[in-house]
Amino acid sequence: MTPAPTGARPGPACPFAVEDVFVAVPGGRIFTHQWGAGPILVFAHATGMCARLYLELLAPLGARFRVVAFDARGHGRTELPAVPGEIPADWRLYGDDLRALVMLLGGGPVRLAGHSFGASSAFEAAVETPGLATSVVLIDPPFIPFAHAAGYRALRDSGKEPPNIMADRAERRRGHFLSRATARAAYHNRGVFAGWSETALDAYLDGGLKPDENGVHLACSPAWEATSFRGATTTFEASMRACSVPFTMLCATDGSTVSTADEATIRTLHPQATIERLAGTGHFLPITHPDLVRPYLEQMA
Repeated sequence: MTPAPTGARPGPACPFAVEDVFVAVPGGRIFTHQWGAGPILVFAHATGMCARLYLELLAPLGARFRVVAFDARGHGRTELPAVPGEIPADWRLYGDDLRALVMLLGGGPVRLAGHSFGASSAFEAAVETPGLATSVVLIDPPFIPFAHAAGYRALRDSGKEPPNIMADRAERRRGHFLSRATARAAYHNRGVFAGWSETALDAYLDGGLKPDENGVHLACSPAWEATSFRGATTTFEASMRACSVPFTMLCATDGSTVSTADEATIRTLHPQATIERLAGTGHFLPITHPDLVRPYLEQMA
């Protein structure tokens, strides 16, 4: 593992020195923030986001864990091939990257947690790889709804492009700005950023923008974000049926990616699991309500 040039620095509301560490994996390097001591907790972020965004949620956990928050392929400062249009079907490519990271961290088992697609890909990697994780916390995991998964997969496997409103929206995102200030003004309290604290928005900009000769651009390009959305997992139900890893699933009450019908199926399959909808939250609940989410991560200790 190679420390990034910036060295150690404090994160938002973080009492621990946060090390910026590049972890060399086949094909490139995964960028991580690492801090704390104890069993390893690996955290995977949402599509289009970055690890730094979650420091407010994760920072206090350094008292219980060695926290490793990483940038996914095509996001943040991670240096791995991410070619728009080459769909990582069922997000398996991200699962492969997670497995490679855990191997370089000592081989596991680790505690796994993630938000949005980071939750889904981490969960499926844990199910497929015995010994990878002792437990998983899934925060509003997205997946193609169980009733539509087979049809979506068949279209995608035939080379056709299944309808995907999130991918369509991502392709329309602005990818370049004249300055960080311009980007901040464009995002402030708008769209998915509505209700975010000033600290959270700045953390996203710190980790999600890269400078260039004409200003700044999104580290996760709109084209790659759309590619990622189109690769949404269709195997989540099968993974749930095969799961023997203890897990907790936290869902939003407003605009959740987990339908009540699919939640009911999951509850039937795993009556012992902790599955909760946190009142008054939306899909970005770990950003807008970190104090509600953090206790579920603390319990992993």
